Amino acid sequence: MSDHTSTRKERILFIDLGSDYGGVETYLKNLGLMLRPYAEGYALLSLPGLAAQLRALGMTVVCLPILGPRWLKGVRLLLAAFVVPYMLLRYRIRNVQVNGFFESLLLGPLRLTGTRTIFTMHNPFETDRYVWFRNPERWAPRVLSKHSLRFASQVICVSEAVGAVARDVLPDEKVTVIANWVQVPPAIKQLAGATHPRLLFVGRLEEYKGVQFILQAMRQVPGVSLLVVGDGSFRPQLETAAQGLDVHFAGFHSDPSHFYRDATLFINPSLGPEGLPLVSLEAMACGVPCVFSDLPVHLEISQGGQAAAIFKRGDSHSLAGQIRQLLASEAGQQRYGLAGRRTVEQHYSLAGATRQYVQAFGLR
Repeated sequence: MSDHTSTRKERILFIDLGSDYGGVETYLKNLGLMLRPYAEGYALLSLPGLAAQLRALGMTVVCLPILGPRWLKGVRLLLAAFVVPYMLLRYRIRNVQVNGFFESLLLGPLRLTGTRTIFTMHNPFETDRYVWFRNPERWAPRVLSKHSLRFASQVICVSEAVGAVARDVLPDEKVTVIANWVQVPPAIKQLAGATHPRLLFVGRLEEYKGVQFILQAMRQVPGVSLLVVGDGSFRPQLETAAQGLDVHFAGFHSDPSHFYRDATLFINPSLGPEGLPLVSLEAMACGVPCVFSDLPVHLEISQGGQAAAIFKRGDSHSLAGQIRQLLASEAGQQRYGLAGRRTVEQHYSLAGATRQYVQAFGLR
């Protein structure tokens, strides 16, 4: 963000102290690229890889690469409490964008500096999912975040599903929904009637992502293969469950776009929570017929099942039924593929998101 114009651009400090590569990091990279023509970017991060990507965009980046056990995130937060005021003064920054439940604890101190603070809420709080004495490292940040968000100038939610959660604890005027966005490829995917259909999953390999239900469904639908793109702590269990099936684990890929082109069906079987899965939007944008679990956000982006087939989350029989139905109908595949791409073009495009973010940050 080093472009120069006749008037000095606004300066924005982006803060993300997360320790795992995922959707938030992709969001930050895309947001930095989006706002590059309008603002000078600065970032306080903990991921060296993300730091390198943002520096390539021209940002000034301070990296606190203290990774390891989850509790070390508290050390990063403590360091950030000293580094952030320095960056605000050193670079005369008036806008701060914050990500993450733990990072939201910085909103109160930031309020005292007089800066404009925008918190992006990527997921529901889930305080009812974790018990304080069993998962204190997950429970505490979520509870504290609920109280910290009132110090934000504005809370941006990545979907209406997340927005509904935010409005339960914040006044309506403080909550704005700006949906995640993806680039729409120039050419729509060509659907070929493959004799050996290929299913595709892209995402982190954690139990809540639900890949195990695809494997269970495959045992009910003979003759299909599955490509799993991603990595995570649940991979060994999935590899064991996949024995005897035509499944290939491709590992993590920073750019999975070419995998969508070769897929017959894309499946996101997540059990939740999900804010707005970028991989679901990417598959829809490529024109791949999609099958989604019935999470509120999946119902939202599929227009209630008009732009993707929906199955009951956690139910492999329901998933198998949708796979069989789609594989038996090329017309159905074509319909969902076209509807998915059209939905992304109309509601989840870069142009639409850019207009909303420029307004949210008060940029010109």
